[in-house]
Amino acid sequence: MDLLSNKPHIESISDTSLNVLVIDLARRSFERKTFSELHPYVGGIGTGAKLFSIYKTYDPLIFSIGPLNGFFPYASKTSIVLQHNNILEDLYLGGALSFKLQFLGVNSVVFLGQSVHPLAIEITQEDVKFYPASIDLNSLGLPGKSSYLNLGRQGVTLDNYFTAPEGYLEKKFSEKNLRSLVFTGNKVYTITRPEKYYELYKTLLDKAPEVTVTPSLNPSCSGCPLGCADSRVGEIGGALLTHTLVACNFARNIYSDIGTVFSCLDVLGYRYTHEELENVSYKISTLIRELNTSLQK
Repeated sequence: MDLLSNKPHIESISDTSLNVLVIDLARRSFERKTFSELHPYVGGIGTGAKLFSIYKTYDPLIFSIGPLNGFFPYASKTSIVLQHNNILEDLYLGGALSFKLQFLGVNSVVFLGQSVHPLAIEITQEDVKFYPASIDLNSLGLPGKSSYLNLGRQGVTLDNYFTAPEGYLEKKFSEKNLRSLVFTGNKVYTITRPEKYYELYKTLLDKAPEVTVTPSLNPSCSGCPLGCADSRVGEIGGALLTHTLVACNFARNIYSDIGTVFSCLDVLGYRYTHEELENVSYKISTLIRELNTSLQK
């Protein structure tokens, strides 16, 4: 599979504020917000934990992507942050959801509170629509541009294959009366430094042997050609820097290298320093400890 044949186009990306979609399940309302204070946390688990600290009284369920999703290989995960038994849990779901969120133009989606009745929710760039859980999901979304997250007998599945680990997401869906989420993204990006970007993309693609999985013919996560047996069930915990990007934890040998991470962010227009990237894991782990302490009081 030649990932270079499906390269995204990149528009000028702001690195001073991140776009967040906040959905109030009780009121069936939504708001798009920007948060400049999320910038030091990069993305993924970092922005998810920070948003949790902002909305923790509403029992938030938070889906976050990182700056590399949709742009570089092996950056295929969506970070999920939630509270389970008074502990902050960070889960990572594979498949195509991270790409759909990137092309929705949002960095995070935050679900607050709970619905009175079971809900299906359709999320597009323009709108958020709330439906009874009984709606035919085939009537929602756009073929090839949508991902479907559904609570069924086999738990929560993404596009009828990918799942999150440990059953925490299933429990949270049930608590919030969520049954289905449909994400449709078709945002178009334009590239600003094409030669440097394509060169770096190809360099990372050639590092496939450093990804600690056995290549196979299973359905691949978007942005990965390896089709490993581990693609179906997501991850829990792992390397914090890797999971801010949000890259697969099996690619941590690649994305734990500060020089590599700096180069990827720089070509996309982000202005992080090496020192900021070296300190982000400590910053996030400190925040998570503080949150866990407050949750257990």
